[in-house]
Amino acid sequence: MSLYAFIRSDQGRTVPFVAQNDKNKELLEMSVEDALIRMGDEKPIHYIQQLNRDSARMGEEMVKYGRLLDKSNRRISKFFLCTDCHNLQKESADPSNESPEAVIKYGMEHHLPFLPGSTFYGMYNKRHWYNGDYQKKYGDLVRPSKDSLVNAIQLCATQCSQGREMTDWEIRCVLHYYKSLEYRIGDLFFRKDEVNKLQKMLTGNNAGAIKLIKTKYHEANKATFGTSKIPEIANYQPKLENGEYIYTNGCLHCHSVNREITNFDLGDNKLSYKFLNGKLYAYNQFSISHITRYGTYAVNGRKQYMPQYSMENMSDEQLLDLIHFIKTKAEE
Repeated sequence: MSLYAFIRSDQGRTVPFVAQNDKNKELLEMSVEDALIRMGDEKPIHYIQQLNRDSARMGEEMVKYGRLLDKSNRRISKFFLCTDCHNLQKESADPSNESPEAVIKYGMEHHLPFLPGSTFYGMYNKRHWYNGDYQKKYGDLVRPSKDSLVNAIQLCATQCSQGREMTDWEIRCVLHYYKSLEYRIGDLFFRKDEVNKLQKMLTGNNAGAIKLIKTKYHEANKATFGTSKIPEIANYQPKLENGEYIYTNGCLHCHSVNREITNFDLGDNKLSYKFLNGKLYAYNQFSISHITRYGTYAVNGRKQYMPQYSMENMSDEQLLDLIHFIKTKAEE
């Protein structure tokens, strides 16, 4: 087996590695899971041998609309849709680099929402969920979900979206949809020397090939919660463009009037900017830094809540970018 991949040159550009035979193109389209299993890697607990397109379609409908379009099942949550918090596309050019800086660069180039949840693209390839500080928010509820995608989906349905438990067939359909969004070998980035090394390993050193492939994406998304304190970063000059992108594609993704997700409406207007700027140092639920890092919690009579942005999903620099944009617009 030989490899066809995209290689980053020394200048950071992406250039194609010339295939030596037609089998390379087949490998490029192969899913990462299929490649790993063919090499002898252990199958995941949620392993699906063959994608069922009809099941994937139903899973996609539930993810995007909360229920099947034919309305043959009940809506999973009357408060949220999965896409309120999760993208369905790649969020960075290189799956091995999911830093906030890489995500915002890719998002601005591809006009993606800037969301607090992990993208569903490549979610099927993960092996661990609700990692790190999520235990601070959900306590022991995360224990059954840390190593089980099925349990993670159920936790998201009942706790994150404040909805009902999903049936086995509904979860199975969502899993098939996730499988349709799994990484392909062609999504991963290899240096030329790594390509040569991988080609040799594929003929015999399968363990080495598996290890190399797994360095090209993450099997878990880290989660580190911040504090409500406004960041202080020496000599940092906030970027207005970044702040505008975060406000427009993050804040307004849920809080614009036409979204109807929350009763706290914002807009691209002086009133919204002046309100947020006026609460900048309040350190309550309306403070930008507080609401970003703490979010809100579901309570009796108000199940809708705002998830927080972890440090992995919004850096302190990006939080300063957002504050700078709001202050600038409020003072114009």
